[in-house]
Amino acid sequence: MNKLTEVTPKMLVAVELLTCALRMYFDGAYFAALHLAGAAEEILGSYVSRTGVQNAFENLRDGAVRMSEHLSDGTYSSEPKVISNLMNYARNRTKHHDKSGDDEILFDPRKQSSEILERAMTNYYQLMSHVLLPETEIMRRFNGQNM
Repeated sequence: MNKLTEVTPKMLVAVELLTCALRMYFDGAYFAALHLAGAAEEILGSYVSRTGVQNAFENLRDGAVRMSEHLSDGTYSSEPKVISNLMNYARNRTKHHDKSGDDEILFDPRKQSSEILERAMTNYYQLMSHVLLPETEIMRRFNGQNM
């Protein structure tokens, strides 16, 4: 068994996951892209949170909670956990196979992977003002198709 001989910063791991997720997305491997992007989003999001700024997931979740309260004239507010579960629905449905009859999924994998990629990219761009991170060609390509 090989010993770990090289320390790898998790930021590099996140960048690799994000880059691979973008490649998978453009190759049409949307389920793989969804999971790679989700992992990158989580790592990058934790770095964003360390800067004292709300990460993309939290920002979107909290906005949805506020919107639910606004739409009900203040009489109802969705719980953050409920919104979080909705936001992670596609990712969780494809990585868990818990019971009999849980053999199929029903959602648009391209759209779902794109949404998670957008959150990961938002975190990445937020970190660019704190860490030397380049904007790559594949990132620009993704941004260009989502405008």
